[in-house]
Amino acid sequence: MTRRIALGMLALALGSPLSALAQDGASVRSQIEKLDQAWEKAFNAGDAAATAKLYSQDAKLMAPGAKPASGVSAIRADLENAVKQGVKNTLTLEDVVASGNYAIETGNWVATGAGGKHLDHGPYVTVYKKEGGGWKIYRDIWNSSMSSADKP
Repeated sequence: MTRRIALGMLALALGSPLSALAQDGASVRSQIEKLDQAWEKAFNAGDAAATAKLYSQDAKLMAPGAKPASGVSAIRADLENAVKQGVKNTLTLEDVVASGNYAIETGNWVATGAGGKHLDHGPYVTVYKKEGGGWKIYRDIWNSSMSSADKP
């Protein structure tokens, strides 16, 4: 009987951190979803400054076919070029994994142009880090799933 109680207590002790971790993971995912919505809203409104504020001071943006943009000022300049062209983006979050002060998000994006014309689409990976008490984009990279022959 004592052995059963000991095994039961051990199971509770081992299970408790796992459920706490799962709850924390759900909380982080919710926070990342809100950041995605803020990014999409600011970018699609043509507000490169507001979009760039979602990035950490030491962030790096790595767009296909371009040199990486490092730091908020360079990222803002890259974003301004995209919004001036009228590009709109839709993000679809697939997964968030968090550990300590970092979180990794994977998902898919779709870019459209004037009149909703499909421009490109593909997967993305975004790494977040805690900065100033909240999550900020630390590394942002995406790939195109379209061949160059299929792009407008």
